[in-house]
Amino acid sequence: MEFDIEIWIDKLNSNVPQKYYRRNHAQCTFVTYINHSIILVKGKHYNGSFMFLKRACEYLENHKDIFDDSYFVISTKYLINLFSYLVNNHLVSDDLLFRYKEKIAHSLNSFNIDLDT
Repeated sequence: MEFDIEIWIDKLNSNVPQKYYRRNHAQCTFVTYINHSIILVKGKHYNGSFMFLKRACEYLENHKDIFDDSYFVISTKYLINLFSYLVNNHLVSDDLLFRYKEKIAHSLNSFNIDLDT
């Protein structure tokens, strides 16, 4: 499975509301999780990226109603694609997969995002 992180960087950066970068903004934590997952993928530190994907999913489960729709959709699509890339290419340790794969998959499925749009 192909996963072009540069394309995702462009998509995410063109959709993130700039107010989300303010340290005291509620979504700043989520944006930080996304950005950490990106840099860890670029550095081929896939276990770390998987952990930030997990944190981002947990954050969304508790706060998805406070996001602008377009950023919620694009960031969730990114997380779904990142999850598939990491799992399908066997880039994450068996221990992390055993502990978190089902929880993350359940979380991502609960967001009801259409990947074709």
